[in-house]
Amino acid sequence: MTKDLSTSGGARNRRRAHGHTMEKPERFKHKQDPEFFAGACMMATQAIREFYAQGSTTMLLEMLHRNAYYMVLYKKGADLYSAVETAMASEVQSLWRALNDAAPAEFLQELLAKWNQHIEAVKMTRDMLMYMDWTFVPTNRKTPIRELGLRLWRDQLTSSDEVRERLTEAVKRRGGEDELVAAVNKMLTELGPDVPGFFFQRVFG
Repeated sequence: MTKDLSTSGGARNRRRAHGHTMEKPERFKHKQDPEFFAGACMMATQAIREFYAQGSTTMLLEMLHRNAYYMVLYKKGADLYSAVETAMASEVQSLWRALNDAAPAEFLQELLAKWNQHIEAVKMTRDMLMYMDWTFVPTNRKTPIRELGLRLWRDQLTSSDEVRERLTEAVKRRGGEDELVAAVNKMLTELGPDVPGFFFQRVFG
């Protein structure tokens, strides 16, 4: 049987004649597209701001996942990681600045509220960057997203003498262990095994 080339070849030639050519798969377009990489970083940082501000994002998560995947795939993981780290650090600093306005009697409640806001945003950020967290992070010896979030919070908590004084004084006013103090202790424990003692030895020591 003779293969009929009039359909396949002819149709292909007609498509070429009319300017219709087969497009390359989308992934090949990304490889050398600086605008795509810059845009992907901007979208990731915008999503992080929304995670912190409202606990969700207006952008499609599927698109955010795909952007992160392509950036890691085409050796731009370092750029993405740097942008994410900067965005998270900025949001953590904003939360701590807001804590400065908390009244002494409400400091522990406000601290826990900001902590919960932070940890939820970190979870969403990690979900968005799951592929980067699984591949780029261990290969390049970077801090995983969850641990990065804990470190940023811990640095803010332990680097300020004023914060330490406000925390210990707030615990003293409550007269020791209660539900609120237990929640604070749980937060400190998540930040590291030595962190609770760093604060509570000043209260009960």
